[in-house]
Amino acid sequence: MEITRAYATAVGGVFSIYFVIAILPYLMPFIEKISLFASKHLIYPQFIRRHQLLGPWTLTGIFTQLAYIAVNVFCFSFRVSSISNAGLRAANLSLINMMPLFLGPHLSLLADLLGVSLGTYRLVHRSAGLLSVALLLFHVLTAVGVGTAFPLSEPANLHGLIVCIHDINKRTVHN
Repeated sequence: MEITRAYATAVGGVFSIYFVIAILPYLMPFIEKISLFASKHLIYPQFIRRHQLLGPWTLTGIFTQLAYIAVNVFCFSFRVSSISNAGLRAANLSLINMMPLFLGPHLSLLADLLGVSLGTYRLVHRSAGLLSVALLLFHVLTAVGVGTAFPLSEPANLHGLIVCIHDINKRTVHN
C-alpha cells in the first residue's frame, strides 16, 4: 500500500471514531428501542422449550446457527472448480472451525476472557465441533468418491495415520 493511502486511511479512521463518539448520545434512544424490541421478540421467547436433549432454542439462536452453517457452506462452495476442490476447502474450513475448540485449557477461562457466559461459550464450542465434524465428513466422502490417492510413502499421510491409530488405541484402553 502506498504511504499516502495508509496515512489517509489512518486519518479517516480517527475522524470516523470522533464522529461516532459525537453522535452516540443522539443514537442511544434509537439503540435502546431496537434492543428492547429484539429482546422482546427474538431473544426471550423460546421456540423450543428446555428438554433433556434439546433447548432452549430462541429465534436468535436458530438464526445465528443457520447463518453460521450458511457462511461455511458458502465458503466451501463459492466458485469451486471441482468437487475435489470443494472437499479440500471443507477440510481447511474444518481446521479453521476447530480453533475455538483448542484455544484454551478450559472452557470457563475462554468464556471469561471473551466476556460471555459459560453456557454461551459451550454453545459456541458445541456448534464449532459439530460443524467441524460435518465438514470433515464431507471432505472424506469427496476424497473417497473422487478416488484421491493416500500414499503412505508421504510423511504427512503416514504421521496422520499413526496419530489416528494412537488416538483410537488410547481411547479404547481408557474405556
